Amino acid sequence: MSDGPRIVICTAAVGCGHTRAALALSQAVARAEPTARVRVIEALDLAPNWFVRGYRDAYLTAIAKVPRLAGWLYDLSDRPSTGKRAAGRVEHYALRRFASDPLLLEADLVVTTHFLCARVLSDLRLSSTPPLLRAPLAVCVTDQHPHGIWLVPGADRTLVASEPARQTAIDAGMPAERVVATGIPIDPAFGSFSDKIAARQEMGLPRDKPLILVCGGGLGLGGIEPAVQSLLSQSLDAHVVVVCGKNDELRGRLTRLEGGDANGRPSLSVLGFTTRMAELMGAADVMIGKPGGLTTAEAAASGLAMVLLEPLPGQEERNATNLVGHGAAILQNDPSAAGLAAAELIRNPEALAKMRGATRHVGCAQSAANAAKAVLELLGVAANGRIAGTHSAAQEAAA
Repeated sequence: MSDGPRIVICTAAVGCGHTRAALALSQAVARAEPTARVRVIEALDLAPNWFVRGYRDAYLTAIAKVPRLAGWLYDLSDRPSTGKRAAGRVEHYALRRFASDPLLLEADLVVTTHFLCARVLSDLRLSSTPPLLRAPLAVCVTDQHPHGIWLVPGADRTLVASEPARQTAIDAGMPAERVVATGIPIDPAFGSFSDKIAARQEMGLPRDKPLILVCGGGLGLGGIEPAVQSLLSQSLDAHVVVVCGKNDELRGRLTRLEGGDANGRPSLSVLGFTTRMAELMGAADVMIGKPGGLTTAEAAASGLAMVLLEPLPGQEERNATNLVGHGAAILQNDPSAAGLAAAELIRNPEALAKMRGATRHVGCAQSAANAAKAVLELLGVAANGRIAGTHSAAQEAAA
C-alpha cells in the first residue's frame, strides 16, 4: 500500500490560540484521513531570536502599553495582501529556514493557522514558475473577522468562522469558490459535556449551585482580579472557578480568598494552568473572559453564556461585536461591572437560557472536522482515502 499524503500545518505561537487551532486541525485531519502523515511546524522556532523578540514580544508590549495604537494599525491594515510589502522582505529573510524546510517543500498539502505564515507561504506559491511551494495552500482564519492580513492571493482555500465572515472575505476580493465557512477549528471535546452535573462531579466541583468560570487565557491577563472580587462581594448562591494560567502572582493573591460561602457569598476555587478547559466550560453556566478567537469559539461550542472583558482594539473588539450582536455575550469594559453582570445572569434564569441558546447557534463543536474536510478536498481525497490528482487554483492563477 502506498504512503498517504504528506500534510504540514504551520502556526506561530503569538499567544496560545493559533497553536490550539493547529493541533485541533491536525487531529481532525488524521481522523478524517488515517493514512495521512501530518506534521505541525512552529514557524517562530525556525526564526532568529531578534525576529521573535521584535515580532512576538513587540506585539505583546504594544497591546499592553499602547492598545489604541495597535487597534489603529489593525484597522489601517484591514485590506487584502498584495504581496508588495516592505515588511515582507524582513519576514522572508527571518523565516528563510522555515520557508526552505524540506517538510514544506515536499508536502502534498500545506495549511496555516497564522497570518505570518500565510503571507510567507503565499509568496512562495506565487513568486516563481514553477512555484517554490508546489503544494496547495489553505489558510485557516482564527478570528471571527477575516482581517485583510489573512487574505493572501496564493491561498487555494481560505477557511473562515461563519457565513457572514465568508461574505466579508468575498467582498474584500477573495474568489468566492476559494472561501469556505467551517468555523474556527477547536477540539471537539468542547461541546461534548451535555450533562453539567456529571462534568462538575468529574472536576470535583459543587453540583448543587450555579457555576461561574473566570479565565484570562494562558497568561491570566485582562481584569481577572477585580472581576472575581466583584463576584465575591455579591449575595449569591454560586461557585466561582478562576483559571489564572501561568500567572503565579495572580493565583497566589486569589488563593487567599478561597473558601466556603460564608454569609451567602459565592465560594471560590482557584486554578493555575490547566488542560481541562473543555470540562470546565462544560460544567459552567457563565464565563467571564477575554474575547479571543479560540476561547470564544470554545465557549460558544459549549453553550456557555459569556461576559466579555476589556477587548483589545482590533481583533478582540471585532470578536466581541460579533458575539454581542448574536445575543451570545455581554460586553463590559469595567471588570467590576463584568462580575455584577455575571451575577445578574445567574439571578435571571430566563435571560441566561436565552443567551445560552444564542451561543449554541453561534458555536460549532464540529468546526475542526469541517475544516479538515475542506482542506482535504484540495487533495481530492475520496471516501476510500485514495488521492486523485488535482490542480491548484493558486498555481493556475500564477501560471
